[in-house]
Amino acid sequence: MHKSLNMTLLLTIIFFYLSGCSHSSGTVIPEEWSGQGNIHIYKVYGMDCPGCHGGVEKQLVDLDGVQAAHADWSRKQVAILLLTDREVAEDEIRAAIERANFTPGERIQ
Repeated sequence: MHKSLNMTLLLTIIFFYLSGCSHSSGTVIPEEWSGQGNIHIYKVYGMDCPGCHGGVEKQLVDLDGVQAAHADWSRKQVAILLLTDREVAEDEIRAAIERANFTPGERIQ
């Protein structure tokens, strides 16, 4: 009984570790965004599990002018792909991160 429980626990830990470390490229920017316009990267504090990214990504994509968003909880960062020839005010981005119940940090890029 204990061996089975230990194995389940070990497999669960490995799953969560691997799901948070899936980006081997060293960047939070998805490869498919290469050459696609204006990308901003922000630090985001409070993301501490693999499931955290969905809420912040949804809040950011709902902003007018944002084409896509990709958050990485292990790096504590979010990348935002803006629509071509569009800008989104930094205070709007910070407010969207806060609506997802996270704390926005400095803009990295």
